[in-house]
Amino acid sequence: MISLYIHLPFCRKKCVYCDFASTSKTEDMDDYLRALGQEIDLYKEDLRDQEIQTIYLGGGTPSVLGQERLVPLFEKIQESFKLSKDLEWTMEANPESGKNLDFQTLNQLGLNRVSMGIQSGQKNFLDLMGRIHSLEDVDACLEQLAKSSIEEINGDFIFGLPGQDLNHVKKDLDYIQSLALTHLSYYSFIPEEGTPLGEEVLSGLKKLPKDQEDRFMDHYIEDRLAELGYRQYELSNFTKKNPCRHNLAYWQVQDYLGLGLSAHSSYQSQRWANTTCLSSYMEDLALDKKPISQREKLSDRDRLMEKIILSLRLNRGIPVKDLEEGYGIDFKKVFSKAIEKNIQAQSLEEVDGFYRLTRYGRDVANQVELDFYRTF
Repeated sequence: MISLYIHLPFCRKKCVYCDFASTSKTEDMDDYLRALGQEIDLYKEDLRDQEIQTIYLGGGTPSVLGQERLVPLFEKIQESFKLSKDLEWTMEANPESGKNLDFQTLNQLGLNRVSMGIQSGQKNFLDLMGRIHSLEDVDACLEQLAKSSIEEINGDFIFGLPGQDLNHVKKDLDYIQSLALTHLSYYSFIPEEGTPLGEEVLSGLKKLPKDQEDRFMDHYIEDRLAELGYRQYELSNFTKKNPCRHNLAYWQVQDYLGLGLSAHSSYQSQRWANTTCLSSYMEDLALDKKPISQREKLSDRDRLMEKIILSLRLNRGIPVKDLEEGYGIDFKKVFSKAIEKNIQAQSLEEVDGFYRLTRYGRDVANQVELDFYRTF
């Protein structure tokens, strides 16, 4: 079993906080899709005996491709790979382009989960982030989804933006309450170097909420979403129905293949990444060459630490028994210093054979992760 990620890097306009590999050069879409089809062909034989358990079309903005390009891509994926009967197939969509899609046709081709980039229910913060959709676009996109058989709908939101306070977060939660979403990804804003908004923050032109205010926001989000029936299963993810199985594959360090510009792959003891240069990506594939720019071999220690760090993101925590059986270690003995320190600090607790972060531990998750990393 393996998961499949496909990167579609095109956007009508690049958001001012985004550092993903994306481009507004939509005139390159057809050439890119031809190259992507060639890359699919290069891996088709490699995955002949592998069953795909989840598919995720990310970006960029996959919905900007439109129906006329998405349908052939879906058909290409269907004919090229062995898909699980229990397949989870997610596509990211932005409201302004998603509202124009026929989701029922895409559902008939396999799509059963949509992740919508909403980010905020307040126009001033949408403008701050450089978002081009309106709240009316969100409603229109949800109306289109309601015409289909797709039941799993995620909304992406961001908190901790410059100029934001707890009252703004409360307004966004009121807005979320009015939407028909089964899943939420609610991320804390991180200013990224090289992005317009990130540089304004890093240079001091725009101010982030203070740490205490940011933690108040985070705790309010967790509590309010619980009241609305959303179960938190990961630091930034909440669901009324099912967790995102594709993201769980990452957090549980399962095998996945990434296709497309800048896509990453992880298989057994190997990890590799495609080029981030659009022209190089298409040139390599024109020569029937896999567009890999970097590759590394992982040791057992690398994989073990990866599983520990990513498991700490999950509410269930670190699966001690699984790691002991998989790596032949006495977990409590090997990581005794990190365990004792963080239990004493009340940032870690043991529940049913798992070590998991407490609420306070989620606030200082990076430090807990570092303690485990330094121990081994």
